[in-house]
Amino acid sequence: MISEHSDNQLNDDAARSHILSLEDGLTEHSKCLKDWHRSLLCGLPVSDVYLLKDGYLKCDFGKWYRNQTSTYLSNNEDFLLINKAHREMHDIARVLALKSILEDPITKEDYDVLSEREQELTTLLHKLKDKLHENMSKIDFLTGAPTRQPFLQTFSKEQARALRTGERCVIALIDLDNLKDVNDTYGHLSGDKVLKDAAQYLIRNLRKYDSICRYGGDEFLICIPQTTPDTAREIITRLQMGLSSFPITLDEGIVVNITASAGATVMATEQSIDEIIARADEALYNAKRKGKNQIIFFENNG
Repeated sequence: MISEHSDNQLNDDAARSHILSLEDGLTEHSKCLKDWHRSLLCGLPVSDVYLLKDGYLKCDFGKWYRNQTSTYLSNNEDFLLINKAHREMHDIARVLALKSILEDPITKEDYDVLSEREQELTTLLHKLKDKLHENMSKIDFLTGAPTRQPFLQTFSKEQARALRTGERCVIALIDLDNLKDVNDTYGHLSGDKVLKDAAQYLIRNLRKYDSICRYGGDEFLICIPQTTPDTAREIITRLQMGLSSFPITLDEGIVVNITASAGATVMATEQSIDEIIARADEALYNAKRKGKNQIIFFENNG
């Protein structure tokens, strides 16, 4: 079973699975339309599914739709609109099918309404598919953490808010300690498992209004808005302590623990994003140099 990321986001595997499923749905939709049009235009018997009031549930596309159990899809507005558009299309198709059976002329207006509903349904399916593709570019494939691009957008918004309100915001760069030792001892697949589980731990234990991204390698960038340096230190220390005692199970039942070093800085509203991250990176370097598994704040010495 493909797992889904928290907060109604998807990891890449889940997004890819949904995209393939949507392609199946589009195929079923096209088959249904082709079957209906062939019956109407060629004078062939109309399938019973187009004569039933609940035909939208019993056609192949309807069955596909009802088989989707994803929380992400069930909470997605476009996915809910797909059901509405599909039902309306079936209602119109049923009226036209009955007219055909009764040899009652089908007007241009009748057919135009059906065509509009068909196009609406197809558009919604493609729109949802495009959103899933977009989601894949925002979530890191391995860790399930957001990538830099959406994080930096959040970063810019928080910097603008800090400038507007005067509230402080802290940026922290967190680096997993000794991940190379895990790779060397147990192999890179085990190292990937440690990286993924550690990332998920950090994601789960942040405050709701904090944000995180995989910055690169085994580094994660965290934005802690509306907070003082002392409070930010408490938050990061709590994450470090929790992570160090969090058991990560590898193959054959091997359990390892990982620690993390952190460099932090108060977001300066007059500096660029790159300059602010460079400050956090310098502080991180000092945390590593001074023994790891600790947090160091950037100090401006002139």
